[in-house]
Amino acid sequence: MVKHLLLCKRLFNEGKIYAERSDSVSSGLAISLFQDAVESTIWALIKEKNISVRDGASFTQNLDTIQKAGVSLSHVAKIQELNKARVGFKHYGNLPASNEAKKFETYVEDFLRTSFLENFCQNFDELSLVDLISNNMVRERLNTAEALVKSGEYLEALNECAISKAMLFSMLDPFIPKVDTNLRNVDSNFDRIPGFRGMRPFQYLTQYLDILRETTLAALLKLPLSDYTFLRQILPLAYQTMNGEWHIVQSSRLKAPNESLCNRAIEGLVNVAINLERLL
Repeated sequence: MVKHLLLCKRLFNEGKIYAERSDSVSSGLAISLFQDAVESTIWALIKEKNISVRDGASFTQNLDTIQKAGVSLSHVAKIQELNKARVGFKHYGNLPASNEAKKFETYVEDFLRTSFLENFCQNFDELSLVDLISNNMVRERLNTAEALVKSGEYLEALNECAISKAMLFSMLDPFIPKVDTNLRNVDSNFDRIPGFRGMRPFQYLTQYLDILRETTLAALLKLPLSDYTFLRQILPLAYQTMNGEWHIVQSSRLKAPNESLCNRAIEGLVNVAINLERLL
């Protein structure tokens, strides 16, 4: 059942991404995903309580059946309003206002938090989407990062995130290879030429190509550019030696990591991991 609730939470989070955009179509897509999160939760409740429902019953009919079975549901009027908005968008092409999704985001979050706790004895915040990741090594690293965040060891948590990011992006090496490190070594030839000593054009070119490669990978993984930029700026560099050991090069740009920064990094990497599974 926990896996089912994680999927509901994932649908909700996907909807939040569209709700941040400022156009009516994105607002409609957010509303559809929010409705999917609610309806999936309703089906989880039907299975958990072993409630008999009619084949082909509508969403609203299932709500009535659940309540007649004596199960308490919260925010019923609000989720019925959400359902009407979803039907209007999905079936009749009625575009909602560009900011309407934010209202329904609040409705659905309240519904999920209450339903998870009252009907499944699960805390919404404590259900970790990391558990949806199939790759064992990445999942273990991010589970460790979450544990470090809870104990206040934020720098160590970001180190685990950095290793997770390196693991994930390396899975696409066969498709978009890394820039050959020998390219930067060409700069050593400039030191032999009077007037060019100390110049590092190939080091700049290597760094630029590295960023361009990762930006391309982020686009393949449908990672919002703002999220990719955040991960690149907040996480230290992680690299693996030939003997399999991981090493961390700390970034001078990060002064004081905190719980919020760590949780955002973990959430972004969960999105990368799940989207990566769709590609490979």
